[in-house]
Amino acid sequence: MLLLPLLLLACKSPETALRERPVQRLELVMKVDGATPEEEKAVATQLAAGLGVPVDPPAEFPGAYRVFRLTLKGHKNPYENRGLGATWAATAGTGTLYGALVPTYGGAIGLAAVPIGAGLGLIGGVAYGPSHYAGNQALLKKLGYLPWVFDATWEVLERNPPPLESVVARQDHAYVDIRPHLQPLPEEERSEAAARKASLRAYVEALLKHFQKKG
Repeated sequence: MLLLPLLLLACKSPETALRERPVQRLELVMKVDGATPEEEKAVATQLAAGLGVPVDPPAEFPGAYRVFRLTLKGHKNPYENRGLGATWAATAGTGTLYGALVPTYGGAIGLAAVPIGAGLGLIGGVAYGPSHYAGNQALLKKLGYLPWVFDATWEVLERNPPPLESVVARQDHAYVDIRPHLQPLPEEERSEAAARKASLRAYVEALLKHFQKKG
């Protein structure tokens, strides 16, 4: 009988958990290609300020407390140096893959469902290729770089007392749109590191705005 409340608790969304009770500590696990300790510190500082928690909280709290843990993985946008042909091939391949997976996850029965899904995905990927390339080129011209690609896990944890810990909420592959928060780089300042920093800053801004809207 105790399993049902625990399962319901684990199914809660991070947005709901943060709305119900603010967190007292931030934990950042950053696995972004080439990121320096200074960049990680900047992300933690920006995020902590937005959540209203100290960057360096006390080691111990008098009672139970909540933690927001962000696990952030990231890498350079692979489309930045791809021409039309390479972009077209990549979107066709991605469309084929996702088209083949949709029937499987959707519960479709029959061996024919997978190749049909793959074929439809291929058609969609081929059709999308030119517009994807054009969009990338427009963004590259506007910003001087393409935004880095991030994959995030959001967790809200409760500790009472440490090291006892329960997962209040968790979301894997959590997505926020960072494009409205991206700032262009002057031509003389354009580099992989500068693009990474700008993308990280935009990610945190988008994340905080997302949770503020849900609050």
